[in-house]
Amino acid sequence: MKKNLVAFAVAAAVLVPGVALAADSSNADTGPVLYGYAQITGSNQFGTHGPEGLIFGAHRIRLGVKGEAVPGVSYNFQYKWDGAWMSGGSLAGAASAFPGVDGQSGVQEAEINFGFVPALQLEVGKFRVPVGLERTQFSGNNLWFIQRSMNQSLGADRSAGAAFHSPNVMGTGIYYKIGIFDNHSLDGSNAFSDFGTNALNAKNVGYPFGSGQTRVGGVLTNGSGKYLFAGMLGYKMSPLLNVELSGARADTNLSGPGYANQIDAWNLGVNGGLMGIKYMAEYSRVNSYGGIEGLRGSDWYVALAANLHEMTLTPDWLDIEPAVRFERFDYRGTVGSGVPGNINGAYLNNTTIGVNYYVNPNNPHAAEVQLNYIVPTGASGYRAQLAAGKNYAPANAYLYNTLALQFQAGF
Repeated sequence: MKKNLVAFAVAAAVLVPGVALAADSSNADTGPVLYGYAQITGSNQFGTHGPEGLIFGAHRIRLGVKGEAVPGVSYNFQYKWDGAWMSGGSLAGAASAFPGVDGQSGVQEAEINFGFVPALQLEVGKFRVPVGLERTQFSGNNLWFIQRSMNQSLGADRSAGAAFHSPNVMGTGIYYKIGIFDNHSLDGSNAFSDFGTNALNAKNVGYPFGSGQTRVGGVLTNGSGKYLFAGMLGYKMSPLLNVELSGARADTNLSGPGYANQIDAWNLGVNGGLMGIKYMAEYSRVNSYGGIEGLRGSDWYVALAANLHEMTLTPDWLDIEPAVRFERFDYRGTVGSGVPGNINGAYLNNTTIGVNYYVNPNNPHAAEVQLNYIVPTGASGYRAQLAAGKNYAPANAYLYNTLALQFQAGF
């Protein structure tokens, strides 16, 4: 195995001069550094009252390059191939043949950071909107569970914009990020998205393009005049405590009566740990969910994990980490124009019991295996919607008992 890695590194150095391989995504390397990971996931649902069976697919595949252009100016570019279902067809054609299979590929992140003043850095490009602790501080390759929490539907994802930030203001442990973005989040399944099958009214979320001459030489030249403002403030007393408050507001399209003219989202999160014991909890809320006036969405969860190797209970070759998460998602508000009556007051609980196995405790996310079993409650209304050809379930929601297994390799 080591000989193969050495051979690969030598080949990469010959084919791409100056490119090195990295075990993580830290911008401390001067680079350019090539990094990435792949996740292959198998799952089986139970109690669907229909055909059931094990299915495998490529959950996330990411490849990126990062580095420092000159001292104080760093960059990060990442491409994705997500949901590339091997049993469902190609990324582009799977959905037409198999409803619900919607693989995505494209530029995940493209950002440049100016860090001449550590306490007042400037980030520009497409990157994560600063809302939500799990969303912003945990990448897809170091999540405790195979899927993120359902609060993804109540926050933001990635969008194009600019933000001032600092990971640690003058050594105080205080960090922040505040920015302005296009008035929607580019990726799907979130509160500010134009896309995704879970949106109640995707048309009411604003578009970033204005009228006039849209492009000159392939470059966009005119916006819509509506924006998404987001900010985050946190305090980290590593490793025991990290607490974070974040929020965002975006203008909408005002596409009809009963729809809101803005969407507000906020999140409170906390995490930390010591000697292998880890905890995380978040509360998220969005008014005007799906751009509908008066319909609120909220979500909260608590998660615990215990790394037995870090607790000196297992040897190096048996780095095992049990984990559990309980989560509740709610819709509340006045049923008005455009709001399905069976949505108001609906709730969904997901209890996830998992175990993570890290092949090498010194580089845990280079090779790992995750096993999750998810038990939903309160899902009967969502199941009825699926049977009727609709889906108002939040992102990452499980509506049936599900066993999921994921294999990961990264560099």
